[in-house]
Amino acid sequence: MERKTIIEKFEAVYVEDHYPPIAGRILGLLFVTDKKYLTFQEILEEVGSSKGAISKALKILIDSGEVNFDYDVNNKRLRLFYLDTDGVIRHINNIVEAYKMQTELFKETLKIRSDENEEMNKFIKKTIVFNSEVLELMQEQLKKHYKDIIDKN
Repeated sequence: MERKTIIEKFEAVYVEDHYPPIAGRILGLLFVTDKKYLTFQEILEEVGSSKGAISKALKILIDSGEVNFDYDVNNKRLRLFYLDTDGVIRHINNIVEAYKMQTELFKETLKIRSDENEEMNKFIKKTIVFNSEVLELMQEQLKKHYKDIIDKN
């Protein structure tokens, strides 16, 4: 698969996760590049969008922890952006934690529901079981592969 195609696929995947399209493209670029750092100008040239859209997307990615930056030692105004691999894992862990909270809310919801809508109650019960099984697997795999990163937080 070509580099450009992979970047476009990142865009499509991250749009499904409610990211702006440019944010997905930036993440794709950071994953496919062999460089540790990219300047704003390099991102602009590779992604092919407006400065404003790239700035906004970078802010979202920095806020999510998936991207970070250092300043160039020779030019303190030049930011060098990079994929924060620890931040990506922390972001995944945060998603798992949110999923866990959602499952707990389903349990609390079930406690206050009447038997009037049994179809919905069955759906909620199945969702709790499904979520619990998925969470168990995700937490197990996160600990298996990224324990060092998760333990830092």
